[in-house]
Amino acid sequence: MTQPHRTFAGKSGRLHSINMKYVKKPGEGVTKEEMPFYHQKYSNYDDRKRLEFDPVLPSRKKHKIPRKRASKLYYELHKEAVEKNVSERPNVLQTDFRVGDAIEVEMVGQGGVNSTQKLEKARGVVIGRVNKGLGASVLIRDVLFGTPVERRIPLHSPLLRSVKVLEKNFIYKGRRKVKRAKLYFLRDRPIKECQVTK
Repeated sequence: MTQPHRTFAGKSGRLHSINMKYVKKPGEGVTKEEMPFYHQKYSNYDDRKRLEFDPVLPSRKKHKIPRKRASKLYYELHKEAVEKNVSERPNVLQTDFRVGDAIEVEMVGQGGVNSTQKLEKARGVVIGRVNKGLGASVLIRDVLFGTPVERRIPLHSPLLRSVKVLEKNFIYKGRRKVKRAKLYFLRDRPIKECQVTK
């Protein structure tokens, strides 16, 4: 004797068939209280009726979803690493500069983190800044030998030694405030407006 099948339409409109042999009848299988991801304490009518007669119901343990737990752990580790970098390197990560300022960055050119060679200097106008934890970076634009040059510098890089502000509000020379987060329109302006290196 073949087991009866039940047919239903899914979200996409396809017809699905279920073998009723594998469908548990009421009272069979795992109870609600034993389910690993059962979150609500009093979810249905039966629980509320039981509460009227037995006010002290055993509290159900709320299980944390592993994916969310891992995400939270990663966030905390990431936050600790950022705080450690900020406290150890104040001359880089605590320098107060905004979009539109002219800055000078000192960084290691060759030899790695412990290099004793002469540091390289890069100047430019800040046309964009990304504040994304350890991925924080700054985009500077300058004109070298008549050619516009843009560099994206990661602020948490161990090769970075210092960040110095050369001039506040370099774009408008203090005449008015910079009210944009990104100054990409300077790419279409005359190159002299972004020239920091003389």
